[in-house]
Amino acid sequence: MPPTDITLDVRGLPPPEPLEHCLEALADLKPGERLCLMIDREPYPLYAMLDRDGFAHDCTFEDTHFLVTIWID
Repeated sequence: MPPTDITLDVRGLPPPEPLEHCLEALADLKPGERLCLMIDREPYPLYAMLDRDGFAHDCTFEDTHFLVTIWID
């Protein structure tokens, strides 16, 4: 079964709101789900948190924003 994608658009929000919203969404993420984070800038501080907490992630640039896909590793 393909993973279920949950989209979180935090574009245009001032720091630290994008990170806060992302962490709140990750707290509810279940195996088989992926969080697709749409954000204005690449969230470098988030990557260390994801690695520490056992999440896998991938980041691509999508014309006007970054798309960070996060799942339970």
